Amino acid sequence: MDQDELYSKSVLETLLKTNRPPTDQETAIIRESMAPANAILNGVEVQITEMLAYIEELKSQVEQAETKLQRLREEEAAILEGFADHRLVFSPFRNIPEDVLREICIQACVDGDMPRICVYAEPMPYRLAKICRGMRYIVLTTPIIWASLHVEINAYSFSGLKRFEQGYSAFARRASAWFERAGGLGLTVSIKECSDTHAAFEYLFQSDPSTILVNTLTSYSSRWKELQIDSRCGNKLSPLMTRIAALTAVDLPLLQSVSLRLDCSHPDPPLHDSVLLKIPTLKRIKLETCNIRIFTVDWAILTSITLCGISDLCDWPSKSDITRILRQTKSLVFCNIAVGLGGLEEQYTDYVCLPSLKTLIVSERHFGSVTSEAPSILDLITAPFLEICHMYDQAVFDFADFFKWSPRIRKLSLPYGDEYMLFSNTMFFLSHCPALTELSLFPSDWDRNTVNGDGFLEAFVEGDPGVICPHLQHSEFAGTVDSSLYTLRLIVEGKQGDIAEPTVMSWKKVDVDIRGIEDTETRQRLLDHFLRNKAAGMDIRARG
Repeated sequence: MDQDELYSKSVLETLLKTNRPPTDQETAIIRESMAPANAILNGVEVQITEMLAYIEELKSQVEQAETKLQRLREEEAAILEGFADHRLVFSPFRNIPEDVLREICIQACVDGDMPRICVYAEPMPYRLAKICRGMRYIVLTTPIIWASLHVEINAYSFSGLKRFEQGYSAFARRASAWFERAGGLGLTVSIKECSDTHAAFEYLFQSDPSTILVNTLTSYSSRWKELQIDSRCGNKLSPLMTRIAALTAVDLPLLQSVSLRLDCSHPDPPLHDSVLLKIPTLKRIKLETCNIRIFTVDWAILTSITLCGISDLCDWPSKSDITRILRQTKSLVFCNIAVGLGGLEEQYTDYVCLPSLKTLIVSERHFGSVTSEAPSILDLITAPFLEICHMYDQAVFDFADFFKWSPRIRKLSLPYGDEYMLFSNTMFFLSHCPALTELSLFPSDWDRNTVNGDGFLEAFVEGDPGVICPHLQHSEFAGTVDSSLYTLRLIVEGKQGDIAEPTVMSWKKVDVDIRGIEDTETRQRLLDHFLRNKAAGMDIRARG
């Protein structure tokens, strides 16, 4: 730094320490010291101006490029749109074999809810037929798609008798066309009569336009294989029920299954003495009604029966009614019954032997002031070849004798009671199920307090006389049961890997309810353990 620079710096520092203005000489000295920097500053400002001008030029170029890009994209879209038909031609969908497409259509239309004809929705076969000409051909030439139909008799929002007649005539034509497409296949027909429909027709028109549809449906009765009726007409005698009751075995040569859900309170219901439920071809019956005993049924020819009340209140069939019916059966394979238990005076000495029974579903419930000590209907049933048993809405009884008489049960749903019952009775029942492979346990009272289930759960993997249900591979334990981390880990590992006994089958699926485990750390450690087993390939689930 030369002498002039030092002097100007000294002058500047002196002035900064005072508030006085610089003298002319000092001003000249300071300005002279700033001259080199000002020259550089001027050069930088010129460059900034040039750069800003360059940026503006670039912005203009970007805008032009974006405009050109937009035009190219529009041109691309127009070209691709022109290829739409070409892409359809090369679509992988066209390479799916016709038999595979046909099976897809069958699964879409047959599995799940039955196709229905109504005002508010288009049935699945109609929607599939609109996809393309080829799909329409497949749908229309696959008879099984058209072999089932649900219709509803309802007071639709038509105005006037003529509109109702036109509406039901349209339904009848669609039903007729539907069944014709089924070829010669047996038909499944489901009919629902909505409440107050016929009362409204009678009040408004003094005639019932739904008879148009009923006549068409019954004209195909010779092809009915399964009939489902849900009638909620109260004390009104509907045209449908009158027509159905008048059908004979000659009219129904293929009928194998009848399902009736009736809330009928008519003093002389037409179906109670109809031959419909005595047709020799009949194999399966489902009755949901308030008074099962009034129906005349040939129970001896049936292989499947479902009997229950129409509500969950107080109209379940009595144990005496169900027992009387079961004693009349000869070759029952499937049985689903809801039983309203009577008092202790309902005593029976003869057993009900069901030698062909494979599946039994039982719901038993006490009503009103009936004592909880009323015996279970299972006390009377012997089913030596029973394989599947589900008990629901069930009071906890002594099922030991029933299980002794049914040693082949492999799939079981069973309620458990209080802590004492959980530890002793349920374990005792299951000790009579050596063939059991699937088990679902749930509390008979979902509102009861949490109980400890360690002793019960450990019995599935260890014990002095041997584990209970050694072939068990699918399990579900529901309810607020508290168990230790050790026990639940033992449940998982005691049937897996090196520590499992050689005579005990390994798990395929485990579903454990852990809502009863209140300790947060234990719950988290258990969840982590389950996740590790799940990652290793085990189908395991912790609920709650």
